[in-house]
Amino acid sequence: IPPQKCPLQGTGSVLTMMLPVLVLALALQRSPADCSRRALLRRAATAGLANAAALSGGPARAIVNGDSVSDAEAAATGSVGLWIDLSGCSVCRKDKPATCSGTLVAPTLVLSARHCLDTPRMLNGTLERVVFGSDMFGAGASRDVVAVKSTSDYGIETAGNDLLLLKLSSPAPKEWRVVELPLGLLPSKEEQEEARRKGSPFYPDGLGFPSLATYGYGQQSTKGTTDPAAYSAGQLRRLGVSVQTEIRPWAAGFLTKPVDRNTGTCAGDSGGGALAFVQDPKGRGIRQFLVGVQAVASLPCEENQQVFVNPAAFSEFLLQASRDLGSPLQ
Repeated sequence: IPPQKCPLQGTGSVLTMMLPVLVLALALQRSPADCSRRALLRRAATAGLANAAALSGGPARAIVNGDSVSDAEAAATGSVGLWIDLSGCSVCRKDKPATCSGTLVAPTLVLSARHCLDTPRMLNGTLERVVFGSDMFGAGASRDVVAVKSTSDYGIETAGNDLLLLKLSSPAPKEWRVVELPLGLLPSKEEQEEARRKGSPFYPDGLGFPSLATYGYGQQSTKGTTDPAAYSAGQLRRLGVSVQTEIRPWAAGFLTKPVDRNTGTCAGDSGGGALAFVQDPKGRGIRQFLVGVQAVASLPCEENQQVFVNPAAFSEFLLQASRDLGSPLQ
């Protein structure tokens, strides 16, 4: 099924869902960097791209022309693949699954995109299991998906609501690192106003426009989205993206574009995480935060743009859904 296209207000680009259907329209406005931010937040992700590159043992290859990722890097960044069985779909290719991507946020919880569940259901497909490893078709470990909670389960139908929590049948392999969610990392609008009234010298209102690392198991070329013979999903890749609209804790999402020419994200990268890396002020090394979940991107896949949902803007959903799944997030 060819990806569906939709306009993104304010960008002039045409966007497509990573796994087709479910239109996401976010009115994202770029604002100038605020000089009130301090050095801690400005360290996010630029150091992280170098940190992620240091984990990789392979040469440059694809998300679309991204970097190959070793099992060690997949584990260190909490990256996982979502295996979607299409054997019940009458119009789908039967010998290959559909794929989405995700990030481990608790030993038994994975955060991904809501349309990775909704779209397969419309095609009589099943989000069956989560795969651990850089190659979804290799001999890596997997865990069955035993329960899910999406924003729709809680009546959240606002723009940017493309989030899904998956409960695993058992904890992830011990090598897989849980990635922190930035819930409460930055102050709310109300807390900022109070800080200003009190003359506080420090009230960061966002992460600015950092470079981030994103991970995905999607197609490695635009051709793979429409030509079964060019299927190339299932191999984890890393891509550097630069943020084009400011990341704020109350904003539903943000826009990115690839750092390098001739690169991009493609079908199957939906749900993949955008990671920011921050130097811990207490000297405990680099902390990595999941600041975005990939929801939509433009075609062609090469040199395209992406929209990421901001988990911090949906903190109430994440906290309640994780409790309901029996694995409360902190």
